[in-house]
Amino acid sequence: MVFVAIPVKSLKDAKRRLEGLLSNEERRQLCLAMLNDVLKAVGISKYVERIVIISCDRFVLRLAEKMGAIGFDEGESRGLNSAIASVSKFCLGKGAESTLVLPIDIPLVKSTDIDYIIGKSRSTRSVVISPSTDERGTNALLMRPPLVIKPRFGLNSFKAHIGEAITDNIRYRIFRSPRVALDIDTPRDLALFSKLGGSTETYSYMTKIDLINRTDEYLKGIHNPLLRK
Repeated sequence: MVFVAIPVKSLKDAKRRLEGLLSNEERRQLCLAMLNDVLKAVGISKYVERIVIISCDRFVLRLAEKMGAIGFDEGESRGLNSAIASVSKFCLGKGAESTLVLPIDIPLVKSTDIDYIIGKSRSTRSVVISPSTDERGTNALLMRPPLVIKPRFGLNSFKAHIGEAITDNIRYRIFRSPRVALDIDTPRDLALFSKLGGSTETYSYMTKIDLINRTDEYLKGIHNPLLRK
């Protein structure tokens, strides 16, 4: 059985790097739109047995239950890697053979990406790692069985996860996908996404609040010192 684990920060603290462009409520709604896009892709997957959303945000946990996912309360936040370790242990206890960790900020992900990642993990002990665009971050990590390697999300996590697999003599595979690689953290990410994400709920929300034009004007202001005065 494959469980998908989706860590979600407290919505009031999410996407701080977009504060200059979005209000607190807009950042909150953007995160929910991205979460819905990821959940849609996971829900269509042929191989996913259960979805577990891990968060300390009470609203997110209630929303998880409404969406048919398991809401896993991490309690006091102790960081992403601690949260993933906790939820992976939970999945293992529920009979999961594999855990696929996905962030909420990859709204372009498709069910075909998820199925391909799962399909690449055929060994009893293996991992599949999908990097971010700059190949520094990890935007998807499948562990078979859960916690077969230590989660190393954070700075240069792509290389760190490969290093963990090599150190522990665990077979690893890499899955590169432009859809999985594009995570939305900065205004530049939003600008790139706006050219690609037309069929997503995230794009619909961006259109609703005129975020595409706002992002373009914001980036022009950054590069033109006269506009910053």
